[in-house]
Amino acid sequence: MNTSLNNILIVFDATGCSPVSMQTVIQIASGLQADIQAIYIEDVNLLNAVELPFIREITLFTAEARSVNTALMMQKLRDEADDIKKKIAEIAFAQSVSLSFESIRGQKIQVIRSRDSNAGIVLIPAVYSSSSRKALHHLKNVVAVMCAGQSTSADNALTIAMAHAKKNNYRLVVIATSQDAQQRAQKIIEQQALQAVYQLVDLSRIQDVMALLINQSPGLLVLTEDSPLVDNEKLLQQLINSLESDILLVR
Repeated sequence: MNTSLNNILIVFDATGCSPVSMQTVIQIASGLQADIQAIYIEDVNLLNAVELPFIREITLFTAEARSVNTALMMQKLRDEADDIKKKIAEIAFAQSVSLSFESIRGQKIQVIRSRDSNAGIVLIPAVYSSSSRKALHHLKNVVAVMCAGQSTSADNALTIAMAHAKKNNYRLVVIATSQDAQQRAQKIIEQQALQAVYQLVDLSRIQDVMALLINQSPGLLVLTEDSPLVDNEKLLQQLINSLESDILLVR
């Protein structure tokens, strides 16, 4: 494992975070003896949207519509950030993992792409379409890996995926972009006495790849940062919004 991966960034926002996502990043950090930098993003698009005159908030139990403004939304975001900070700090403390936490204003994708070069890994918690889907997160037991051939990033990504799959008794799925990449991954996995399911993909057929990922329903999707799925901002946003899985980006 590349020793430069001693810093993990986890990015929270108004979409919230499941306890499983927090456990995942703490578990990976503990295994790598890495520090965690947690950032809560106060989404500027959300704050701008609440100033529109037709925006209303619907309360859960009364179905009553009421106006919402920037000040009210900011307070809600700060309350949520405090709640997330408290929960992840408790988990980190229990596992003796070093944690820092800060809130910043920005946009998730931009923060991820412009992050500190010291953060060799970033975890993007799953975004769920409903609370019922969020409750089922722990039932997803697939770790999926995109292998980009022989590179340090690919080796790091595969090592992390193998360790996470082994520790949690998860099924490991390797989605390779070439026959050579698949054979290399298979050799590494067999050396660790692990088993995996392998599938080849053509990244020029992006929608087919997206459909495959959604069908696999990974609990954790591990991607190398040089993957075309990460390099393309729109595709990365589509993964975040559609997959309902934690996404780990590895340099």
